[in-house]
Parts: sequence; C-alpha cells; structure tokens
Amino acid sequence: MSTDITTEPGTEENLRLVSDPHPFDTVHQPPSSFHPVVVDGIRGLAAVGSLGGYSTRIAVELEAEHPDLGREFATKYFLFDTPGVVKWGHDGKSFSIQKIIDNP
Repeated sequence: MSTDITTEPGTEENLRLVSDPHPFDTVHQPPSSFHPVVVDGIRGLAAVGSLGGYSTRIAVELEAEHPDLGREFATKYFLFDTPGVVKWGHDGKSFSIQKIIDNP
C-alpha cells in the first residue's frame, strides 16, 4: 500500500473554512471540517476563518509535537507572503504548510 500523498501549497484561500460561524451571524451554522495538511513535515489539520471569534485567524492541530507550535496552535497574527509559508507572531517566525489534496 502506498503512503504517498499529493499536496499543494497552503494559502489563506484554500485553507478557509467553507462554513465559518461568526458572532454576528443571525442564523446559527455549524462549522465545516478543518483541512488535512502537512506542517513542517508533521501531518495534521488546519483552517483559516473567524473560528467562532470576531477576527480572522489560522488554527492548526498536529498529530505530533512541533517545536514552536506544539500540537495545537492558533493566532490572528499571520500572513501568507508566499504560498506554502505562514509568517506568524511578531518575532519573524514562520512554518511551511502544504494542503493535502489526495490521500490514498
């Protein structure tokens, strides 16, 4: 059995939630699922959206501990300058992110 996966560089657009509840919504909607990703070589899930808050943020849940992000990470201080690279925080840190588009 092959474990090869097909990915594309993560971007704010392709990681955005399809259904993203917001506190200003007048009708409740359940959030859509996070997208499967690889972050610095670690598999996990990620999404961009308000995620129930008032501002856009990125959230990542990883299968293994990441040295900077831990297993769960979220911030509203992020930027995709280059597809596949997320700059975050105020100290010039970044991580690579690939969206899994085919997972046999």
